[in-house]
Amino acid sequence: MNDLDYAQVRKNLGSVDRSPFGLSRRRFLQASMAVGGAATLLPGWMQDIFANATPLGPTEGIVVLVMMGGGVDGLNMVPPISDSAYYAKRSTLAVPAASALNIGNGLGLHPNLGNVKQYWDNGKTAIVQGVGVPSNPDLSHFTSMANWMMASNNPNGTGWVGRYLDSIGGDSLKVVSLDTNVPLHMVGNTSRGIGLPDDINGAMGVDQSHDYDLREYQGIRNFASAPTGLGVLADQLALVGQKTIDLGSQIAGAYVGPQPDNYFAKKMALAARLINLDLGVRVINVEQGDFDHHHAEQNPFNDRMAELNAGLGSFFANLSTTFLNRVTVVTFSEFGRRPNQNDSGGTDHGTANNLLVIGNRVKGGLYGVRPSLTQLDGDNNLIANVPYQSVYASILESWLHTDSVAILGTQYANLNLFESVGDAGASGNGVGAGTQAGLGSAPAPGAFSNMSAASGYWMSTAGGVLYRFGNAPDVGTAGGGAPIVAMTPTSDHNGLFVTRSDGTVQALGTATHHGDMANKQLNRAIVGMAAHPTGEGYWLLGGDGGIFSFGNAEFFGSTGGMRLNQPVVGMAATPTGKGYWFVASDGGVFCFGDAPFLGSMGAVHLNKPVVGMASSASGDGYWLVAADGGIFSFGDAEFFGSTGGMTLNKPIVGMNRSPGGRGYMFVATDGGVFCFGDAPFQGSLGGSTLASPVTALAG
Repeated sequence: MNDLDYAQVRKNLGSVDRSPFGLSRRRFLQASMAVGGAATLLPGWMQDIFANATPLGPTEGIVVLVMMGGGVDGLNMVPPISDSAYYAKRSTLAVPAASALNIGNGLGLHPNLGNVKQYWDNGKTAIVQGVGVPSNPDLSHFTSMANWMMASNNPNGTGWVGRYLDSIGGDSLKVVSLDTNVPLHMVGNTSRGIGLPDDINGAMGVDQSHDYDLREYQGIRNFASAPTGLGVLADQLALVGQKTIDLGSQIAGAYVGPQPDNYFAKKMALAARLINLDLGVRVINVEQGDFDHHHAEQNPFNDRMAELNAGLGSFFANLSTTFLNRVTVVTFSEFGRRPNQNDSGGTDHGTANNLLVIGNRVKGGLYGVRPSLTQLDGDNNLIANVPYQSVYASILESWLHTDSVAILGTQYANLNLFESVGDAGASGNGVGAGTQAGLGSAPAPGAFSNMSAASGYWMSTAGGVLYRFGNAPDVGTAGGGAPIVAMTPTSDHNGLFVTRSDGTVQALGTATHHGDMANKQLNRAIVGMAAHPTGEGYWLLGGDGGIFSFGNAEFFGSTGGMRLNQPVVGMAATPTGKGYWFVASDGGVFCFGDAPFLGSMGAVHLNKPVVGMASSASGDGYWLVAADGGIFSFGDAEFFGSTGGMTLNKPIVGMNRSPGGRGYMFVATDGGVFCFGDAPFQGSLGGSTLASPVTALAG
């Protein structure tokens, strides 16, 4: 057969993202030149820069499409271990029944798919059998992949996801390809998905770890702050630059955190972190390939299965618990492989295939009918019995809640693969434990949960770079100035108070500025702050225990002017707003107002100094945290674990109580986050290169 190879097909059935949303510096310069050479208006593809990223609605689902390019061998991915014909046709390639992961019904999973087996065992994996083109299948990579991408008898050169994007308005970040190449299925009539780089290096507006980057970005923003005086086109260019930088800032959080060695796992981690930002993404395309194994298939296929397994584990490990009930992963490939192995120890292009659908709201089990290995078509291939469009129709109707006929052009059977989309607290069959504890690590692969929705958290470096994780909203940027020493959220969690060592306070998001100590003489630098429970006031804490009250936060006393054994390092307010505690580095606790004294570490030998504190939800207890992550619990504040006695890369600098009140988290200067009890891990900066150390955590 004279056919293009997979790499050529990939190139011909996609296009390089020509929008500024490619976010590379080269794309930004190309955008600039395009505007400079225009007669009157921005090029059409640049108009999209003005679209806004909007958070998901409460019942909106997200689909992650895993494109297994080249034709994945579904028979070896889900081997029919009870079928003697399988072993007869694949004398050296068949997966031994003894090593396959038995899932019942005479089927197994490839031995490298341990995570998929765990998801299957928990009822969260659907295997759709016999998927393909039931009549007149084509064995060409190009024609078959084009079919799967267009999914319509009258596509007009558009893809099914692109037409879905047309139907919902085409906002900028709703359909994303984690590649500079935007595949055909993400191109519509009037809109198209965008391509995002899979690496932070060279990404315009994304990499905020260097001062020179921040200066460049601020310069571009300043250019757009007022009319340039150089004409309409120059003003448009300035606005494009500003919007590009703003978009980069919005998605920057997706690029931070530990990076898996496996390239596919790295992209899947990025997909999860992008979802966690809650920018309105509905469909993400992630590519895995090449599966075109005509020769010596066994070893490379084993490697691809291990990559798939690692990628799925990476995705669910990085996905915020907030979105567990909102996300479905779907695999697809242009065709399967022929049942008989060839003389080169590989398999040739086939027809029907197995397809995986994985997620917390998936109704796990087998769908479709397993094709017979003895009753083949005229070319000795499997006979498909489920049109691939039925899988798409099921996704469109039951998960994305849209009219599948309008997008696919024909009514296809809905396979009823899903329970209803719900938020993280919805009822249903949760998988795994409802709590997690660990040394800052993400949940174990497959550890889905129905844990109550968490609010996410923010992290700031001393230099003012603000990162957000989970569903912590975008509240703006902290900017430059004296080092940031503390942050605290408003009661609605949509705002953030940020304080610096000189007493300057910034009110971000819904937070209201009530005053600060900027340009006023301080005996000691500010080291901490606490917000009044109403969010209408706050206290600032000096290193000598001096208290400065603003808004409706009352003054109840301080140690300012007193001689302390060690400097004060952090504080917490009582739930009533009628008192506060603060703690010194030797563990001494000072109580004012209705804050009860419940114990301290004063006069006790400590391995490392105390660096912060948090109160229990009731106000009848508190935790202290030391620089080595040692935890000291008092009152009704329970001990859930610590890193005391363990070797950390960097020292701990602060802590928070969990949203549920049954746990806590703390952060190190390198941005590593450690979660205990019901504190949900939602990402970290551990392993990242930072221009200045992390100094504050809020959530």
